[in-house]
This record gives sequence, C-alpha cells and structure tokens, in this order.
Amino acid sequence: MTHRHLPLHDDADDEALRSAFRTAGLRITTQRLALLRVMRDQGGFLDAETWHRLAGLRAADLSLATVYRTLALFKELGLVEGRLVDTDQAREEYRFRARRESYTLTCKRCGAIVPVEPDIVDAFREEVTARLGVTVVTAHSCFIGYCAECTAALAAEDT
Repeated sequence: MTHRHLPLHDDADDEALRSAFRTAGLRITTQRLALLRVMRDQGGFLDAETWHRLAGLRAADLSLATVYRTLALFKELGLVEGRLVDTDQAREEYRFRARRESYTLTCKRCGAIVPVEPDIVDAFREEVTARLGVTVVTAHSCFIGYCAECTAALAAEDT
C-alpha cells in the first residue's frame, strides 16, 4: 500500500503528529510516537540500531524489528529520509524529515537565489522511477541558470 507524504514540520508537536496520522487513515501507536519523538528531538542521520537504543533510553518498549518496520513506514510517508552508507551501501541511516526539502536556482548573471517548487523535483523523481523502472532512494539537485529578469535581459540583448 502506498501512502501519501504526511504534512508535518520539524517542530510538530505530538498532537500534530497524531492528527497527521489520523488524516492519512493510520494509527499513531505508542511505539510510532515514541520513535518519532526521539528522531524529531535528536536530528541527524543514525542507523536503526542506534534509533532503537535511543528510544530504549527513553523507556520506549520497541523491538529492533519494530524499529525497522516503523522506519520503513516513516520513509514511505516522507517523515524520514534514508541514505545508504558504507562502501557497499549495505547499511541505511535515517533522519527525521517532516519538512519538505527546499530547492533553489542560483542565477549565473546576478547571483539571485530563486526558489524552485519541491513538487517539480518530486515529479521529476517520479518520472525517473516510472521511465527507468528504478527506485530512487535519495537525490541531490543543483540548479544554476538565469533568473526571470536576467533571462529577459539576455533575450533583449539578442534582438
């Protein structure tokens, strides 16, 4: 089952977390909430074993298998992002990422920073997945070009 990304922010309180899960038709179990709290408060990329240990320090009753399943769900919901580490990329680390990624274009001519809608990048990621039959785990985007004003000025210079 594919779930849509939950609309949360890095500073989401527990009620916002519960509400987002209810809206998505999912239960927010005590284990899910405990892991989300730890990840939200800790920040940074850590492996499942470390998240399990940190949750245990807060007296959360979570098995390691539950942590792995919960991280997979959170990743599908867009609550966490994962990155493959080690030379063979056999191990994954996760971090809380409820806020959507932000992208910008840097203008080569004037240096302006132009916001790029995340939906554009998400659509591209989905297109790559659909056309190539691959699974995109993580991606990095760098946009360099010309802002609207410089584009217009360059077009005017060419006429």
